[in-house]
Amino acid sequence: MILERYITKIIVQATALSLLIIMAVLFLMLLLGEMKSIGEGDYTFWQAILYILMRLPNELYQFSPMLILLGSITGVSILSSHRELAVMRASGFSSVRLIKTILTAALLLILFLSLVGEVVGPRLSYKAEIKKENAQNAGQAIVTSAGVLWFHLDNNFIHIERVISRQLLEGVTNYQFNNHRQLQATYYAKKIIYQNKKWIMKDVVETLFYPERTKSRAFPEGDWNVKINLNLLTVGLVDPQEMTLPRLVKFAHYLENNDLQAREYWFDFWRRLFQPFADLMMVLLALPFVFRMTSTTALGWRLVAGILIGFVFFISNALLEQLTIVYQVPAILAASLPVMLFLLIAIFLVSRRDRQSLF
Repeated sequence: MILERYITKIIVQATALSLLIIMAVLFLMLLLGEMKSIGEGDYTFWQAILYILMRLPNELYQFSPMLILLGSITGVSILSSHRELAVMRASGFSSVRLIKTILTAALLLILFLSLVGEVVGPRLSYKAEIKKENAQNAGQAIVTSAGVLWFHLDNNFIHIERVISRQLLEGVTNYQFNNHRQLQATYYAKKIIYQNKKWIMKDVVETLFYPERTKSRAFPEGDWNVKINLNLLTVGLVDPQEMTLPRLVKFAHYLENNDLQAREYWFDFWRRLFQPFADLMMVLLALPFVFRMTSTTALGWRLVAGILIGFVFFISNALLEQLTIVYQVPAILAASLPVMLFLLIAIFLVSRRDRQSLF
């Protein structure tokens, strides 16, 4: 048990070091990307720093396969380069026990990263986007933590319960005021659809306000004569990565029920569902890289190889996401293909090294 705990400790420490390095690189990349947005509305440099820090857990989770791969390579490489693996072998510590210990350490890391990535990350990232959008719009459009959107256009105050897309709004209430800030009318529409360059209200209830009375009427459809910038509606849209898995499934079903494109959301659901398996697959892929390593030069080359493999996996996921949307590739197939392909490569390399008696 002492050796198992020691190996687990080394792998966890190596993964933590990889995490800090990737976090620093991501922070700088995100900061450079935010520089062009600083100064828009009330969006300041320190708000950009807070925005990046809140997004980091979600962004890091996208790189969890690379983190696990680099942590496994570095941890076992340290043991190998210090001849500790050879000593363990001489004392009767078998290769099977070593692999089981590495997989156990990896499972603990995968569990931790999955909890952060699926529970903490999406919520923090969503709140970060709300803070940024509210600061940039300087009061013209405001998003609440519940996802409710408010607009102020001329004498209209508009309340939107859900922005499904830039062409479909749900639960819209329009409050019309005169120049003396007196409420003249309200319109509630169950849905508002953008068709043929104009907005169409569905299931509408109109209420007119007079000095001594009010008058209400309902009608199935009508024009919404408000000139709203479609680009402003992006503040109410929620990115798939900012949703928890249950919310992602619910939203994808909602889009399909309304004859809207949901492939991007289904791909992200399946990709995140396969993410723990991708992390575990990276551990198997790391094993052939680390045994018989005796120098820091070998360690450097294997780290470079690990980084390249991680980036290839990341890029393949991004490419398949676009293929899913453009060429209608089934989402579950596109999300599982990189995992299955890299798993076959890992099994081939492990079996080949086994035949060569690397242990």
